[in-house]
Amino acid sequence: MKRLVILSGAGMSAESGIRTFRDMNGLWEEYDVMEVASIEAWNKNPELLIRFYNDRRKQMIESKPNNGHLLLAELEKSFDVQIITQNVDDLHERAGSTNVLHLHGELTKARSSIDPTLIYTLADPEMKMGDKCGKGSQLRPHIVWFGEEVPAMADAVPIVESSDYLCVIGTSLNVYPAAGLINYAPFSTPLFLIDPNPPASLPRRVQVISKGAGEGVAELIKRLETFQK
Repeated sequence: MKRLVILSGAGMSAESGIRTFRDMNGLWEEYDVMEVASIEAWNKNPELLIRFYNDRRKQMIESKPNNGHLLLAELEKSFDVQIITQNVDDLHERAGSTNVLHLHGELTKARSSIDPTLIYTLADPEMKMGDKCGKGSQLRPHIVWFGEEVPAMADAVPIVESSDYLCVIGTSLNVYPAAGLINYAPFSTPLFLIDPNPPASLPRRVQVISKGAGEGVAELIKRLETFQK
């Protein structure tokens, strides 16, 4: 099977009702991102961050995978689909995708605030102050914040390097180091971008599909079929 690598971002889940930071009426209009998505914010006010991510987790639970998520899961019948996502929701998994790498963490998990290798699946969607890891430290959201390393990049790079097709869906390609992943794709690998508002400047080899996630993945499938013939 040919390997299809998907790099997904906030726009992938927007059609499921997951609020993004950047869009109009997005979270950045309510919150300073550094107050809810930085290690400094955690050290300053962990209660605020626990509440913030509890709200994000509640929204995720109430949301459902959209047609884009479902079509990507269906593509596993024809391709070795590897999804690398900047999203912290579990909508790819709930849609049926089986190979999902989360670059920036997962809302469904918590980890030790002193040992990042101690990661737990949350049994209760409400994290609380006083919830502790096995070493006795406060649990924190399993989210990669500004000011922290992105350890999953070490796994993401070889996945992109082995791609036969690469498609970017719903990400601004402005958040690094994730945005740099497309540079690891082999030169012979066809590149696609699904975004209703694509950036003005893109490499010439990128095929732009100016649609949302659902319609965009349906169009991607048509284009991939032409390569298979």
